[in-house]
Amino acid sequence: MQQLNLIDLPGYSDKQDEVSKDVEKAKSATQIANVLLYASPAKGHINGQDMERLRNLLRLLPAPENECKDFPRLGNFFIVATQADPSIPDDELPKILNKASARLYKELDETAIEFRRKLTKQDITKEDVQKRFFTFWSERPDRCQRLFDDLTQLLRETLPKTVICRVDREINAVKYDNKQEYANSIEQYQTTIAKIDEYRKELEKAEKNEPERQRQMWQKRSEVSKCINDLEKDTRKSFQTYAEKQIDVDSIEKMISQRYDKKKEAQEYAPGYLVDLLQTHVENRISVNSEKLKAEIDAFLEKYPVPKLPNKDGIVVSIPFDTKGAFLGGIAGLGAYGALAAWAASLGNLGGYILVGKLVSLLSALFGATTGGTAAVISFVSAIGGPIVLGIGLAAGFASLVWNLFGEAWQKRLAKEIHKHLTKQGVVNKFLAGIDQYWQETATAFDQGADAVEAKCKQYLKHLHEITSTDTQSKERIEQIIINLEKLRVFFANIPWDTQGECL
Repeated sequence: MQQLNLIDLPGYSDKQDEVSKDVEKAKSATQIANVLLYASPAKGHINGQDMERLRNLLRLLPAPENECKDFPRLGNFFIVATQADPSIPDDELPKILNKASARLYKELDETAIEFRRKLTKQDITKEDVQKRFFTFWSERPDRCQRLFDDLTQLLRETLPKTVICRVDREINAVKYDNKQEYANSIEQYQTTIAKIDEYRKELEKAEKNEPERQRQMWQKRSEVSKCINDLEKDTRKSFQTYAEKQIDVDSIEKMISQRYDKKKEAQEYAPGYLVDLLQTHVENRISVNSEKLKAEIDAFLEKYPVPKLPNKDGIVVSIPFDTKGAFLGGIAGLGAYGALAAWAASLGNLGGYILVGKLVSLLSALFGATTGGTAAVISFVSAIGGPIVLGIGLAAGFASLVWNLFGEAWQKRLAKEIHKHLTKQGVVNKFLAGIDQYWQETATAFDQGADAVEAKCKQYLKHLHEITSTDTQSKERIEQIIINLEKLRVFFANIPWDTQGECL
């Protein structure tokens, strides 16, 4: 808990395509960062390009607010006005920060900030955003001390609490859920010993029905694959319809007239705001469709047949076969999960599923980055099925547009230029490509998870055959399994762990 990695990255490129090595490095860091310090010169603080990057960075930033009740709103988000040198009068610096924070709030309130509100289930006000703006000039403590104090507090105390809370939650879930899981398994194996002849008959029926079972499950698997394909088509169609309306010249002109009084402000920020609306629509539609897929995945996994017997109390039990855990284990090594991230998140704490994944990956995720980047089970548990963040780089170039049309209002002329620019850059096609990639990753992850469940099912049936065989050692096998399960139950029940933090 005493370790910290600081990554000092080169700045973003000012090129319109934003494809430089520096930009690649900056984008890669967003996948693992717990805290963001975004530096922008005090003179010209937070221009159009800055706004574009901050839209996406705020979406990608982890939400420690969900782990610890003491964590301040947007507490891991710092916007620093650098080069705040003495040539800038003292009374000007607060004005610079206030104007920049007001612009940021206005531009992101309906989109990236609203995304953050939903993610954290907290209101985020203009004042909350204002508090995240800082100045920096190392030779003047009055121009850098507030940044040092706030950052020190975060790194020494506030952020470690969130890590402790996360570890508390998962370790306690491992303790409780696995203790219960092993206790249930012991009862199920004990029932098998008591009714081994009946279980053998049930297994024989299952083995005879195996070809039909595989046929039915392949059919159900095909239905889920078709559902994924249909959801991709729906997402595309919904976005195309929305985009056509938003990128229409008259619609752009209306947006400009309603939001901006000054030509320069509209020229710099309107294009990014428009693209942000498109981004938000994609996120919302994907979220809705990911919810639909969750139900299909659950239904698919629940249809795996398991031989069952009534125990001494008449309650139907079976030797455990954890389909969800097998599915999780199958996709744990993937780098992208698409809509299956939303399905995994619906499981809540990993608990009883923890043993299916790789323990080293779990620990790496717990003590390292809280979201993104880690190809492990827990890396997608906190995801919500989105967003698709595309670095389109639209703002660059707008400042140099030549308005050679006369006789029309400036709002109409700018609307035409924005429409032309977005069309030239192929913005709609870039979003559609992102949508296609998301659902293709979903299909790949589902196939890999389904393969893993089927393989586990075959192993499961083989295991049942071994412990219910007619040879004299079958009972001894079960008794040894029960002994091992009891050792594991005691181990998890006695893990020496007490809650450390004030968590949610």
